[in-house]
Amino acid sequence: MASPDSKYDRAILNAIATGERITQRSLASDLGVALGLTNLLIRRLVGKGYVKVVGVGTRHVRYLMTSAGWEALGNATRLSLENTVHLYTQTREQIASSLNSVSQQCAPHPTGEKRVIFYGAGDVAEIAYVSLQRTDLTLVGVVDDRRRGKFFHMIISEPEALSPEDLNGVAYSHVIVASIRHTQAIQERISERGIAAHRVFCL
Repeated sequence: MASPDSKYDRAILNAIATGERITQRSLASDLGVALGLTNLLIRRLVGKGYVKVVGVGTRHVRYLMTSAGWEALGNATRLSLENTVHLYTQTREQIASSLNSVSQQCAPHPTGEKRVIFYGAGDVAEIAYVSLQRTDLTLVGVVDDRRRGKFFHMIISEPEALSPEDLNGVAYSHVIVASIRHTQAIQERISERGIAAHRVFCL
């Protein structure tokens, strides 16, 4: 059984699969597309046998999943999960390689630790944290421009707490930019804090 052809098809099937009453207008709003395109997409799904239309009263219809629709949605969900796992694996391997490079250039603290901090506390940082456990690096702090609260067991610090010598009084060797979306902007903010470029690594 084939999978839905586009993200719009999958989104519509997911919406119908909830069992809630939906309209073409509400779908168009959720998808961010024109009402006419939504009508075309639904008709195509009906034509493929994934969805059936049931009349409710004289002016309303209800969309229902068919067995073929459930199977197609299941295939799409499984494929999406496989792609996500593959992407996670690739990202983790790339990050692990970057962390090993950091380790080779990181001078140990008098305690013997190779101390680093993360700038960024998002998804990439979480993968980096897991990968870091297999290195001889020690994470001693986390900085983020917007997020507050905790990153695993660590309090997330504001950028203003970062200095060339320490983060909240804790000395470190290098800053690891734990983001892949706003790398250049983060590097500029780190530079504004007086931290030399050779002490900054990007994943």
